[in-house]
Amino acid sequence: MRVLAIRHVEIEDLGMMEDIFREKKWSFEYLDTPKGKKLGRPIEEYSLVVLLGGYMGAYEEEKYPFLKYEFQLIEEALRKEIPFLGICLGSQMLARVLGANVYRGKNGEEIGWFFVEKVSDDNLFSDFPDRLLVFQWHGDTFDLPHVATKVFTSEKYENQGFVYRKAVGLQFHIEVGSRTMKRWIEAYRRELKEKNIDPKVLLETAEKEEKTLKDLLKSLLERMVES
Repeated sequence: MRVLAIRHVEIEDLGMMEDIFREKKWSFEYLDTPKGKKLGRPIEEYSLVVLLGGYMGAYEEEKYPFLKYEFQLIEEALRKEIPFLGICLGSQMLARVLGANVYRGKNGEEIGWFFVEKVSDDNLFSDFPDRLLVFQWHGDTFDLPHVATKVFTSEKYENQGFVYRKAVGLQFHIEVGSRTMKRWIEAYRRELKEKNIDPKVLLETAEKEEKTLKDLLKSLLERMVES
């Protein structure tokens, strides 16, 4: 198995997915598109494509031209039925490719640990509970694409996760464990302080929820590449 991870910020990486891929002996590589990187091999040589989060908006392709290239990669992955996982910005970009609107959330930023509810059954998420505590860090949201099935919702934002054929979009950061959380807290300490968010609570919750989230993430990834 070979996995492609499209990354926008170096510390906003695959997180716990790296551990899972190593355990399963799946190879993975990063494509840092903001640095002008392009694919060196056909996309169909990958068994899974993961599009990670970032500070830019899915509607800012004029400001960040590399997003245009990423939209092309998403379209190609969908067309060739390559399993695709979009996280945070990745989910918003997938939603846009599927014809939905992406915009600033009217309910404000969502930063911290919040519950999402599972609202439909899909085999990819059969191991997921009806209610799950997940880490969020976003200010944008999206409409549900007409062709997609909503899987997760939350009190603050209606669309938290969806499925379209072999593609999955998750607004929340299921990949974030304690190691990633420590790096984010250090890098974004000033922003957290400005928003009165306690980094200690963020880290303690990450440590508590890590095993549960990693097991669920592993189940999702396995089902995606086997479907």
